[in-house]
Amino acid sequence: MTVVDSWLTPTRVIGLIAYLFATVACCVAWRRSRKFPDRRRLAAILGLVDAGLLLDMATNGRWLIHQLLDNQAMANGTYNQRSGSQVTALMILCTLALVGSGIAFLQGRGRSNAVLAICGVVISVCFWCAEIVSLHAVDAVFYHSIFGIMPISLMWVVSSLMTGIGILRETQVRVGIYSNVP
Repeated sequence: MTVVDSWLTPTRVIGLIAYLFATVACCVAWRRSRKFPDRRRLAAILGLVDAGLLLDMATNGRWLIHQLLDNQAMANGTYNQRSGSQVTALMILCTLALVGSGIAFLQGRGRSNAVLAICGVVISVCFWCAEIVSLHAVDAVFYHSIFGIMPISLMWVVSSLMTGIGILRETQVRVGIYSNVP
């Protein structure tokens, strides 16, 4: 896949809205978690990642990186031999996603909302990387247009909702007997 000719496609609008939601949710969570430094730090980190994904969605940066890699493979004469390395890259990516999610589960015991938010960002970053790798078989699924919308946009929505809802719930103010619970 190459850089999209028209800037504002339905799929891109969905991506922009999804990552804007996650970024704003992280900013709200950061703002309201002043008394809890670990939650504030988590909100800041996740917010920066989502802001980067939002910027990428606006600028199509992942496709510029993909095109650069394709051009390099063509210049080296290895373009037609790259499927093996793409499959390997996707396997490594899946492994990293599982390890990252596993670490989030282990570190976040008792903080299911934080785990949800972290896993949302892990999924977002993995799909971003998978788009750069751009294996033809995977692209056929990601970019098959259904009513003008591509399935990849659903993954952006799901992962952004995981991040946004998770971080907002993690930093919600607890009232009453649980107000001092970390």
